[in-house]
Amino acid sequence: MNTNKIDKYVETIIKEMQKAESRKQKAKIETIYFGGGTPTLLSVLDLEKILTAIYDNFDVADGVECTIEGNPEQFTFNYLTILKKMEFNRISIGVQSFNDDILCFLGRTHSGQDAVAAVENAQKAGFTNISIDLIYGIYLRTPEEWLKELKTAFHLSAKHLSAYSLTVEENTLLHKNISQQKMPNIDEEQSLQEMKLLMEESEQAGFEQYEVSNFASNGYHSKHNSNYWNGTPYFGFGASAHSFFRNTRRWNVSNIDIYIQAIQENKPCFEEEYLSINEQYNEYVLLRLRTKTGIDLFHLEDYFGREKQEYFLNSLQKIKHQYYKIKDQQISVTKEGLPLLDIITEKLMLDKS
Repeated sequence: MNTNKIDKYVETIIKEMQKAESRKQKAKIETIYFGGGTPTLLSVLDLEKILTAIYDNFDVADGVECTIEGNPEQFTFNYLTILKKMEFNRISIGVQSFNDDILCFLGRTHSGQDAVAAVENAQKAGFTNISIDLIYGIYLRTPEEWLKELKTAFHLSAKHLSAYSLTVEENTLLHKNISQQKMPNIDEEQSLQEMKLLMEESEQAGFEQYEVSNFASNGYHSKHNSNYWNGTPYFGFGASAHSFFRNTRRWNVSNIDIYIQAIQENKPCFEEEYLSINEQYNEYVLLRLRTKTGIDLFHLEDYFGREKQEYFLNSLQKIKHQYYKIKDQQISVTKEGLPLLDIITEKLMLDKS
């Protein structure tokens, strides 16, 4: 985007906040997250404008967790020093890999050394709450190389790690290459083995796996992501931003020009869907089982009634006992069950109607 368009976009995001019905919500804003793209492409002045608008239009809690995500090459020491002086207190770095060959395969422009430098720059700038992302299940990588990457990650002393298995999205170069047999498809067995190694190394490093893809040192869970898994309402602003409140899921248009025009003309810029009671139950099960705490049977009954609680317990009998545990009416998936989480969750879900 050129400078004029960026200025217009930032102005439009602020206008969307000013007219948002979510302003009427009385709940305090506990977390702020600049992400879902590359917010670091915005100037410091633009970031400051948006932050100011958040504080002007919403009731922000003291000690709010304020995260910004970006790519390693963008997180220079000087830039991070400026971010630290603003409201940001958490940094999420899209490392993906410390291996240059893997980064090239993923189409990333940074190097493994850039990734290391970004974490070190954040620490020098005064950030203690630093998260890094990694991707596993890539056919180019051997188990020994994955182990080496994990040891690099933990040696850097970042406090949080998010790790995701490589997925193939339609209409991407990766999908095209696999379709044309220029490279092998995702090896599920490799992904499973690398996930197990990830869990083992994280535990040895003193990281808690508090969600299936997220690991953290004591006291460094992502509050923002945890709120999402717990079903806390959230509000998103900007093109492609998602919101969830009053059992309604809403998503803004992805085209920036259409988004700007709609907001400037006071027209809706989003689509939305209301979740049926069965869909709400399914989402509850899906999200809660991803977490270490799992599902509280008392809460399940309070939210959805005795009938759905009984359905859940009856469906649970379809699952092998070694894949879940029950403690004080709390049901969670075991380490043995986590690699099979999708299958387990599917057995517990209701028809959407």
